[in-house]
Amino acid sequence: MRFINKLAKEPLFQFLIIALVLLGGERLINAEDYAYDQYRIEITDKQLLQFMQLRAKTFKPDQAMEALQRLSSEDRQRLVDDYARNEVLFREAMALNLDKNDQIIRRRLIQKMDYLAQGFYDETQPLTEDDLRAYYAEHRQAYKKSAETTFTHVFVSSQNRSVDAAKITADKLLAELNAEQVPFEKASRYGERFLYNRNYVNREDDEIGSHFGKPFQEQLFAYSIGEAWQGPVPSNYGWHLVLLVKNNAAYIPEFEEVSSGVFADAQRLQQSDTKRLAIKKLLAKYQIVTDRPVTDQVATDLVVTE
Repeated sequence: MRFINKLAKEPLFQFLIIALVLLGGERLINAEDYAYDQYRIEITDKQLLQFMQLRAKTFKPDQAMEALQRLSSEDRQRLVDDYARNEVLFREAMALNLDKNDQIIRRRLIQKMDYLAQGFYDETQPLTEDDLRAYYAEHRQAYKKSAETTFTHVFVSSQNRSVDAAKITADKLLAELNAEQVPFEKASRYGERFLYNRNYVNREDDEIGSHFGKPFQEQLFAYSIGEAWQGPVPSNYGWHLVLLVKNNAAYIPEFEEVSSGVFADAQRLQQSDTKRLAIKKLLAKYQIVTDRPVTDQVATDLVVTE
């Protein structure tokens, strides 16, 4: 007894007793965590629902619940087997610390969280017609239709002759084309071979400018359509005689004409904003230490795509 009393007064012994009490209390409080068995997998309907939604790449719990309830016993068992297989592979990978210091795994986990942020899409309000019209009014220029033209041309090159000589040849050829009333389909019988095309059907102004040069583009779209040949029009290569059958100026279409495109663009913007705000909320939970000020741009930088 005297030995026990002496031992009880020792600081080291007292420290060990206190440590054992604390350890026992911690084990008692976290008994559920310590009861975790790596080799026991409990699969609930809640886990299956989440698994189904992730595989379907859509977050609609009600639809997923209905689909789960409609599964036959064989299909449900296959779903359970798939979930168990994934869970086993995940646990074994974690046991081997494969998630540590692996940039590929890190990137995939970031992509998964980025994807999960898309689940907030279903919480957004559907776009109304007023929303779409407001978006259209703000982005009208994005829906501008380019000027289009349909024409054929007869080319006179200035490569092997002076510009003035080529112009005189073109003037004479213009008079001949109009005197003979040469139609669109017979233009290929006249003039010289051009680097690009002879006939241009429903071509946009940018393409015309890239083939002939800006001055030619501007002059062509200044002409009126008709049965007479017009020109000569200068280009980067020589002179051109033009038979113009279509000449539509650039214009901005009415909302009704591009409503489907407006809806797609507005929805894409809404989804992008929704995901950005979701990631911003996640960022708000963390203290970020840096040598430069942190801005909202960080939330945008965290959006990772495949």
